[in-house]
Amino acid sequence: MTIEIALDRFEELLTKVPADGWEQPTPCDKWAIADLVAHVVAVVRLGRELVLGADFPAAGEQAREADPVAAWHEARQAFEEVLAKADPTAEVAAPVGRVPLPTMLDTFFLTEILVHSWDLATALGVPPALDQELVRKVDEYVRPFGGAGTEGIFEPAVESAREADEITRLMNQLGRTA
Repeated sequence: MTIEIALDRFEELLTKVPADGWEQPTPCDKWAIADLVAHVVAVVRLGRELVLGADFPAAGEQAREADPVAAWHEARQAFEEVLAKADPTAEVAAPVGRVPLPTMLDTFFLTEILVHSWDLATALGVPPALDQELVRKVDEYVRPFGGAGTEGIFEPAVESAREADEITRLMNQLGRTA
């Protein structure tokens, strides 16, 4: 499953956070690693709720987790359990309205996991090693936004160097300096 590849990569990166590394800054303004992980845990929990038929909520704050790794494992397991039983033809809520479940997973949800995996890798100073097929999927999803930025979600695009690879171009499109 496409989303499993992204979840696996985030989890792999999460295991690299040193015990004293939770306060390290990330490419996301005002977020340390602990805040970034809290956000991703909240996204995975939201994904579960969306699969169960919940409406898409207004943006809200995420509280830091006392044990970020345990919270991740709990959220991922609960999400995957619900997803395994889900009707793949169901329509679910997404930021753009109701869409087929696979569309929500391959657009909004995948974008969140993939981009924040890059953020976490960057904060840790390790190669992002993102799956190229997933990078292309996210690029296809975000390209129509035109790099203008989306308030509260992505910053305006920054220019990519001519020789930039696909991952760098995507992150630049989303306002990250790669």
